[in-house]
Amino acid sequence: MAMNKLEKMLADLQQLKDEVTLKANLGTAEAKTELEKLEPLYNSLRNKTEKIINVAGETASELKAAAELGIDANSTDEVETALELAGEQLRNSYDKIKKILS
Repeated sequence: MAMNKLEKMLADLQQLKDEVTLKANLGTAEAKTELEKLEPLYNSLRNKTEKIINVAGETASELKAAAELGIDANSTDEVETALELAGEQLRNSYDKIKKILS
């Protein structure tokens, strides 16, 4: 599994989240509300991704960890894809808030 890819995704999301948080604190109530809604989703994705990264390279362990985290996958590629899709959804939500603040 391309753990570097998942680590980069998390780092990019953290950077975008920090940027949007700063702008939201200076911006509208609507942006702050939307940002607050995303916080638990971001934390959940970060925790799941970090757990998968910690068992990287051990296919059985990755699939077991994924199942424990509620990720329905039959291969490590499916685990990675599920995490990437969740990351993309968060990125789109952060970008939406960023546009509200622009």
